[in-house]
Amino acid sequence: MRASSFRYLVKNGIHNLWSNRMMTIASVGTLIACLLIVGFAVLFSINVDSIVEYMGEQNEVVIFMQMDTPLEYMTTMEAELSQVEGLDDVVYVSAEEGFAEYKEGLGEDAYLLDGMEDEAAQILPAKFTARITDPEHVDAILASIRRMDYVDTAEAPTDLTKTLVSIRTMVNTIGGTVIAALVLVSLVIITNTIRASVFTRRKEISIMKYVGATNGFIRVPFIVEGILLGIIAAVIAFLVIWGGYTLFVDAMATETTSWLGSITQHLVPFWPMGYQLLGYFLLAGIATGGIGSAFSMRGHLKV
Repeated sequence: MRASSFRYLVKNGIHNLWSNRMMTIASVGTLIACLLIVGFAVLFSINVDSIVEYMGEQNEVVIFMQMDTPLEYMTTMEAELSQVEGLDDVVYVSAEEGFAEYKEGLGEDAYLLDGMEDEAAQILPAKFTARITDPEHVDAILASIRRMDYVDTAEAPTDLTKTLVSIRTMVNTIGGTVIAALVLVSLVIITNTIRASVFTRRKEISIMKYVGATNGFIRVPFIVEGILLGIIAAVIAFLVIWGGYTLFVDAMATETTSWLGSITQHLVPFWPMGYQLLGYFLLAGIATGGIGSAFSMRGHLKV
């Protein structure tokens, strides 16, 4: 096909968008709706995963040392804990510091422990605290710690951790299934919409076939039209998601005084995630529009 013929067919495809503007609006609207649903489902899944991971990292393991643990061993123990994969922010709390924390926690009744500071080492054991960064392997982490020398007990909220991990797994599984189903539904809807657009011009296609036009010559304007429909829908859907997500994050950012505020501070920023989303939208729009146009007119090329 000559370059001049190709340019003519491309211009014809662009012209068809306006000539068949009702079907253009229907096709673009349908694809926008599908892309919006898929886009928001993806953002929801990503943010739930981020929030659950943040909540899981707030879990803390407490390691109580035996009462007869040599003081000089504490430095060695701290170094060993820092090497455990899945732990972070290891902090050593001496018996005296632990006694002071406990006394402070009594509030108005703290006076009951006045004068007992010197006996703190005989009353309370030294301990280490650490943050769990890998909640999925909390049981293995605890087992590894309990095998270390001079460790009396090592405790962590395993039930909460396992619940958070289960929530994240469930959301990812359901989110992936929903997205896959929506992609399939989108392809079916867009293909049928484009087929209807082709059907309205079946006489035009038949005339072109009778005068000797090749299938490729006939297909190009429709494929160009479908690709342009996909690009337009992808850009509009992306702008809507960008604006809506930004407004939502800004609204949630005003909540800073409660536990909800600390959670919403860990919502995933739109950029650079937005670049990937735009790329996926463009690919989905172009593929759906182009392939849908090509397949939708197969029956109308037989005369």
